[in-house]
Amino acid sequence: MPSILVVNPNSSSSVSDTLKEVLRPPAEFDYDYFTGPLGGPLQIDSVTTEITSAANCLPTLIPLLDNYDGFLVACYSDHPLVHCLKEHTTKPVLGIFQASVLHSLALGGKFAIVTTVKIWEVLLSEAVRAFLGSETLFAGTFSTGLGVLELHDASPEVVSQRIGEAALKAVQNGATAICLGCAGMAGMEEAISKAVGDKIRVVDGVVAGVEILVGLIRSGHK
Repeated sequence: MPSILVVNPNSSSSVSDTLKEVLRPPAEFDYDYFTGPLGGPLQIDSVTTEITSAANCLPTLIPLLDNYDGFLVACYSDHPLVHCLKEHTTKPVLGIFQASVLHSLALGGKFAIVTTVKIWEVLLSEAVRAFLGSETLFAGTFSTGLGVLELHDASPEVVSQRIGEAALKAVQNGATAICLGCAGMAGMEEAISKAVGDKIRVVDGVVAGVEILVGLIRSGHK
């Protein structure tokens, strides 16, 4: 049975638990989950924690590469672990940032990203420019001010309000699709739809990522 390893590069099991709740593999596929080893960052909120988390995960992941047909790095950034794993395997490796952008482009119109803390407004906008070489179809990155762990520790009312406010700014800037800019936001589409209506498409990079990988593996790219 083909299998995909969903990699949570931080060391917070609560984020991995969220991914397990959201994802449902096709009947002929199996999904396994990996959480960053203890000692790594609990949340990834800077370039430093991106690099630290990649260095923390890579030695444990390399021996697992032969066991799976594809790999999804579930951190919403141009995470260095995506590039590191590609140096060690020819099997498909994808990050949820790249997956959500590709999915949004297929929908047409402009897309935006709703993310966690403010530093990601700059980092993700730079990542979009590097990935696409253009901002023509990009309506910007909008932060909620909530950290990864706060998405689950804060009250649902506060989380929904902050995500909704950021989504409204994105739509006012021309977005017709909004990417959930954090693995910890998986399953939170309702907060955006409640704020901006059902006509705005919401893209969960975690779901988009496994679907793209399933398609690649089915077509023989493994």
